[in-house]
Amino acid sequence: MGLSDLPLDRRRFLTAAALTAGAVTLPGLVSGRATAAVPPQVTLADRGIYDTATASSWTDGFVTGNGEYGALLYGAPSLEKVIFNHHRFVLPNGARDMRPPVISGRLESVRDKALTGDYAGAQSTFASGWSLRWTQAYHPGYELQLSTPGMTTVNDYVRITDFRAGEVTHTWTDQYGTWQRHAFASRADKVVVHELLPAPGRTVDTTLSVNTALDGTPTSVTFATTATVSGGDGYLNLRGTYPSGQGAYGYEAVTRVVVSGSGASVTVSGSTLVVSRATKVLLLTELGRYETSTGWDSKPLHSALASLGTDYATLLSRHSAVHSAMYDRSSLDLNVSAADRRLSTSELIARQNNDRSIIDLALLERLYDSGRYFFISSSGVLPPRLTGIWTGTWKGAWADDFTTDANVNFQVAGGNTLDLTDAMQGYFDLILGQLDDWRTNAKNIYGTRGLLAPIRTDGESGHMLHFDGGFPGQTWTGGADWLLYPLLEYYQVTGDDDFYRTKLAPALMELALFYEDFLTRTDSSGKAVFVPCFSVENRPGNTNQYLSVNATGEIAAGRHALQAAIEAANTLGVEQGSAQGVARWTALLGKLPDYRVNGDGALAEWAWPSLSDHYNNNHAQHMYGAWPVHEFNPEDKPDLVLRARKALDLRGDETQAAHGAIHRAFARARLKDDAGVYSNIKKILGNDMVFKSLMTSHNPHLATYNADAAHALPAMLSEAMVYSRPGILELLPALPDQLSKGTIKGVRGRNRIRVESLTWDLDGRTATVVLTSDVTQNITLISRRGMTSVTTTATVTPSPIGSHARGVSLTAGTRTTITIGLLSGAFRLVNRRSGKVLDIKDGSTADGATAIVWGWSDGINQQWRFQPNHDGSFRLVSVKSGKVLESPGGSTTKGQVLDQWTDNSATHQWWKVVPTSGGYCRLVNVKSGLCADAENGATADGTRIIQWSTDGGSNQEWQIVAV
Repeated sequence: MGLSDLPLDRRRFLTAAALTAGAVTLPGLVSGRATAAVPPQVTLADRGIYDTATASSWTDGFVTGNGEYGALLYGAPSLEKVIFNHHRFVLPNGARDMRPPVISGRLESVRDKALTGDYAGAQSTFASGWSLRWTQAYHPGYELQLSTPGMTTVNDYVRITDFRAGEVTHTWTDQYGTWQRHAFASRADKVVVHELLPAPGRTVDTTLSVNTALDGTPTSVTFATTATVSGGDGYLNLRGTYPSGQGAYGYEAVTRVVVSGSGASVTVSGSTLVVSRATKVLLLTELGRYETSTGWDSKPLHSALASLGTDYATLLSRHSAVHSAMYDRSSLDLNVSAADRRLSTSELIARQNNDRSIIDLALLERLYDSGRYFFISSSGVLPPRLTGIWTGTWKGAWADDFTTDANVNFQVAGGNTLDLTDAMQGYFDLILGQLDDWRTNAKNIYGTRGLLAPIRTDGESGHMLHFDGGFPGQTWTGGADWLLYPLLEYYQVTGDDDFYRTKLAPALMELALFYEDFLTRTDSSGKAVFVPCFSVENRPGNTNQYLSVNATGEIAAGRHALQAAIEAANTLGVEQGSAQGVARWTALLGKLPDYRVNGDGALAEWAWPSLSDHYNNNHAQHMYGAWPVHEFNPEDKPDLVLRARKALDLRGDETQAAHGAIHRAFARARLKDDAGVYSNIKKILGNDMVFKSLMTSHNPHLATYNADAAHALPAMLSEAMVYSRPGILELLPALPDQLSKGTIKGVRGRNRIRVESLTWDLDGRTATVVLTSDVTQNITLISRRGMTSVTTTATVTPSPIGSHARGVSLTAGTRTTITIGLLSGAFRLVNRRSGKVLDIKDGSTADGATAIVWGWSDGINQQWRFQPNHDGSFRLVSVKSGKVLESPGGSTTKGQVLDQWTDNSATHQWWKVVPTSGGYCRLVNVKSGLCADAENGATADGTRIIQWSTDGGSNQEWQIVAV
């Protein structure tokens, strides 16, 4: 998307009163201007954000990061504050070297109690004598303060983040001209770089100091700050010493200060550095953590900083070449106006908050851009934490760790499919690097072989320590499959055979050993029983205990784990033959319990018959078969798709946590529910959960800085636009109607297909995809919004799936363009026999009004929209009434007169479009199998429409004509 240099068309702007709730005005802050026209000295980035007020707290700071270091910048001219972060800075608490207790000897007693309904006793027994251990809390490095008290005149203030360059800029003017500050965290040189530039003819005169008194700073950590000058450059050094005997020894940060200009100097004043008469100042900052007390004695950070070049442009060029190459691989254009693309973040957020009934597409488009920026910036040596890589507090929620039962996987969901597999390396290293710990977990807790993943990790330990008698985290047996899935997805996307054979496949097969040893109990029908287990952070409605039996998500994870192990063994040619792994795992697959449908017609969260559902919960682990895996899909298990959608319809929001909406949106997309995708994204954007940097919060009203939604939104949107699995590519599977026109670029399929671009126009009734396959293959291309035409140079064949799909032959390395016609917008349905159109009697809008044919009069009661269903059928929606054509009461009787009724998602309201000849089709009711028929073949106005078995008559054929 392009941003021109013209002034803003929209000039309304948030005043200081609309800053983050509860914030106080701090020294050096600049409030937003009454109008927000881009200042004349500013050229905006073509993909980025800006605001015209400084941050009032660290949560509104603009950010930069390189996957190891992060920086939060307030942007205040007179008292700038920059908080430095390091991905590995965690406060030792003794947990790193702990091992899970050996409690496997209790397992059979625990199982006996659970299977007899004593869930409280089982939960207590399995954790008796053990206290829950928290992970080591993530903490900030230090706050660098730049005090410039002479900066009293500030006009035309703006702060900018350039997503493509990875650079943050603050600029303002005074009577002398333009002042600028630039900053970035370099991927190329592993350093945070700042440049301070004065107005023409002026100099930079500032004092640099260290502030360690950040929110929640513990008294158990001691600090020492020193300021020195060496070779004309200043060095500001903070060292923090952790409590002894708990883990690592300490950490430090060093900022090198380089001044330029005749007469410029940097001098020491106590523990501060004073810069005088500089025409340019360069700040270079590095951070490190040490295991021993001698780790910093050789001054490794000082040495590394001293060896760096000091030309800002050169350093930025080196960084941007790496960063932009990653960032530019994917983009989203939602047909937003140029004026809206020039709105500040304050304006976008205010506009969204002023109308929470709809999603502001300009904000949504910008969140796609910012989400990718945050993800890249916080992915490197580790994957993103709960806060990405940024924090300004020592007491972050949930230790600001990696919460593995939900959050971290939501955050990395777009890493593979949005072409950032290089950024995923930190995730892969984290998971593969902890497998030994997972083996210990399985052995100590269950007495099994194989792998048991922890429910949270700080990046230094993968041991299962976070459980007690009230929270049975150790019973989450599906965690290993959940956490290994992104590695499998990486292989499906890239075809990295070496990675699969040497790293992933062995882990997948080892996981199957856990299930062999764990699934030893059976029910009365001989089915394996998952006991104990845990449907993540939810409890059955009739037990009030988390520990449970046959949680649906655990069954789905176990099923996928065994299938993945079998595929791995077959690919590697191992574990073949009688009594070998493939045979054992196949037999165990056949013993897994079926899912259960509850009394509400929904997929039950627990397949154990005596356990009832508890709907009001943020989590939705029973959607495992829909997301992340692909078990619940319309082609293979259409009934489970319906049951899962019903379960989501019944789901409550509990605390309205962002991760709940994220999980449901992912599942809704896989279940082909466009309205569900839209409503869950709206729960985030419409509940004041976006900070000025476009980072998001965990709960409504900016409660708890949290990167879940920020990082997951690009993946949520792409899942609604492009779906893939081996052999399948689907276009617009769950695109909300409100996103009626746009283009997404840079999506990689789980089938070695790269979608270079997908452009759609619902009003124009077309979608065009440009794609390249890494391998020669035949795929099934699906469009549930219809395929009225297919135009391409590739070979296209009919698909047994139905008229909404085609077989397409792709040649390796050949760019292929495919344009399809969509059944979007309004249509009239012309009966072949009479030439008259489908209508509702008397233009009624009432439930039960009769369907008839009538001569075309251009009335909206004669216009219909095709609303896609998951199975390739449609609901025929009257434009006038908003109601759908149905077989009343679900009748399957021949001759039943059709009517309209409020949409209740029932199959008797669904119609398949079956092509006949000459551009005509039959409309076949999904429930009855009968087709829409002009009664007795009559051609008179008012002839009723009935359902009848197919007889080849032209009175059963309809032409779909765009209005």
